[in-house]
Amino acid sequence: MNERKTPPSRLRQEHMEHTRDLILEGLIRTMANGAVTWSIPDVARESGVSVPTIYRYFRTKQELVEGLGAYVVRKAGFTDLLPPHSPQELIAMVRQMYLRAADMSEAMKMASLSELAQEIRKESIPLRLKMIETALAPVLPFFAEHERIYLVRMVLLLSSSALIRALDQYLGLTGAEAADTISWAFWALTRAGSADASTSSKEDSERDQQNPEQ
Repeated sequence: MNERKTPPSRLRQEHMEHTRDLILEGLIRTMANGAVTWSIPDVARESGVSVPTIYRYFRTKQELVEGLGAYVVRKAGFTDLLPPHSPQELIAMVRQMYLRAADMSEAMKMASLSELAQEIRKESIPLRLKMIETALAPVLPFFAEHERIYLVRMVLLLSSSALIRALDQYLGLTGAEAADTISWAFWALTRAGSADASTSSKEDSERDQQNPEQ
């Protein structure tokens, strides 16, 4: 009886993916150690591979850093989250972010506090703001122009890793409790404009009824 063997190309691919993951995990541990500056040899030491091996997968430190973003997204299980196109989808996405963040490894949580992680987040802010604006498009017309800016900024902060940590450290909330809290905050914020518009419309209608000749 012949046993099925995994094709060499498949084994090679799995080996390459495994080595790449080892390198990126090494970078995460390097970041978690709190070093202000780091080098490729530092990552090699943490990942258990040689410096030449790292350079075979990542030609520069910048390439290594860029590869980290996609790796974290995959490890956190965010690859199945589609870009939101409505406030409801945005709330659902952020809720999943909070729930999954609770299951992150301690090393990854510590790495997220590093200066490198902060720099990576800064670079992603314009893209995140644009995504939020797209998701909030159905409710933004209910807000004044300056209020739209405030709303988008607040939603960005509510969906940040810093607030996820704050709800844990300051209030001791579980992932589910934090997700429920943020979901309510999103709902309240996005409905504020329509509520104000409704109140204003009602007041205008009552005023017109009292002053029919105006």
